[in-house]
Amino acid sequence: MREAGASPEVRFVAESPLVGRAVELIETGPRTSAEVAARVLGIRGGPAGVTDTLVGELLREESRVERGADGRWTTRARRGDPELEFDRMRFAVVDVETTGGMAGRGGRIIEVAVVRVERRQIVDIYSSLVNPGVAVAPWITRLTGIHDGMVGPAPRFADISADVRRALLGRVFVAHNAGYDWGFVRDEMRRAGADPPRGSRLCTLHMARRLLPGLDRRGLDTLARYYGIEIRERHRARGDAVATAQALLRLLDDAERRGWATWRALRRGLSGAGDGVARADR
Repeated sequence: MREAGASPEVRFVAESPLVGRAVELIETGPRTSAEVAARVLGIRGGPAGVTDTLVGELLREESRVERGADGRWTTRARRGDPELEFDRMRFAVVDVETTGGMAGRGGRIIEVAVVRVERRQIVDIYSSLVNPGVAVAPWITRLTGIHDGMVGPAPRFADISADVRRALLGRVFVAHNAGYDWGFVRDEMRRAGADPPRGSRLCTLHMARRLLPGLDRRGLDTLARYYGIEIRERHRARGDAVATAQALLRLLDDAERRGWATWRALRRGLSGAGDGVARADR
């Protein structure tokens, strides 16, 4: 359990697109080295020893997969496994800044960040401005500092949808008010012709309501003050996502102190807190 007040270590990991494609393939089910080599590296019919060596080197430092006793590659910890302890779970903590409005009703993403958490620490951060294809409203600029001149040269969401999907794949989707952020990510991915990853969703706002009943408010600013978390670049996707990830780690500590030390126990404990734990595949 992390010591109270301690800041989680931030480590940046540069992931090869080939590694991401390999993990995405293995997420669909156990795969042999020959299957990974054929589908990811384009190598078919090569000697078994060569494909084993190539795929082994490709995935050597990838913590999300392992090679089983039968020689096939599998994911280490399937998302949503009810008996998983938090140290073995993988989370994708997300924040989006938008043009305002609602997902599916004209609102568009102008910035997205995904903070990946595993082994109770932040392991990497993906973030990007997004060209929404519409003007950024003045009140959004006042709130976020993001203006048309910033998003104009930024990629469209369709251009980064594969990167976002890869960052989310095989992880529990986490956000502060998860329904809001998930709605925008889901709709943008569908608009881009990409399938949103299926999996579980966890809301730190609902966690705070259940675990911290003494707080009058549970917004991100209040939660950050309570846990002594500094939010750098408030109302920017990267800053808010990192703060939410740090809050998630403190909330998991508090959940453990209540005896909710597994995914199943957390689901059960949050069952009275709205959709604190829900499915994101609809």
